[in-house]
Amino acid sequence: MRILRNQEIEEIAASRLAELEQQLGQPLSPPIPIDLIAEKVLGLDFLWEPIDELPGEQILGGLVAKKRLIVLNENRKGFFTGKPGVERSTKGHEMGHWDLFIDKGSLDHPTLFDVEGDGPFAYRSSPAGEVAIIKALHRDLEGRELLRKIQSRADEPDEARAVNRYAAALSMPADMIREDAVKIDRTQWPNLYRLAEKYEVTISALRVRLEQLGLLYVDEHGKLYESKDAASGQMMLGF
Repeated sequence: MRILRNQEIEEIAASRLAELEQQLGQPLSPPIPIDLIAEKVLGLDFLWEPIDELPGEQILGGLVAKKRLIVLNENRKGFFTGKPGVERSTKGHEMGHWDLFIDKGSLDHPTLFDVEGDGPFAYRSSPAGEVAIIKALHRDLEGRELLRKIQSRADEPDEARAVNRYAAALSMPADMIREDAVKIDRTQWPNLYRLAEKYEVTISALRVRLEQLGLLYVDEHGKLYESKDAASGQMMLGF
């Protein structure tokens, strides 16, 4: 898997924002139109449809790369509605998979698994689209369990880190959020909540983004500081 540095991810996200600004002929402002970046810059579409989950699973969305489609789990619509900002972060996450890790040049090339008919493979629906499976494995419980594990592979840690950083950089562009953040008292949660509302992101996503940019530090007791240096300074002075 390709390992991406944070700076590289930030630059890719910034270039996508610049592409949309060029198409629109005007600068962007919060909330960033995530859907337009997906559709006009990345060539992706969205679709709501139910996605099956196993007990204990929570699947918010998935990417069907070959169809250039982001599928949002219709069964989780209530969760999306109750948690403003989650839908945007889910879309940004899947856009990150597409932009950072998908080899677009190989998507339309036929492979062994494209062979249909009476061959050794069958096809089943999954959050990632039509999945080719070995018929012999699908005949018994043990084989089906093995296939389930293969198909439900979670993101690798570095892949998850990269796509989440990408989603944050799209929703909260570094220069834009920095300009807004330095204008407020970041040691007060109500101010942070208002900033999260402005960018239409969750308070958790905002906190992580500000921490990434060195604009916030939360100690082990939940106390807010405007930076890690500010926290260290106050601790040295005994505050």
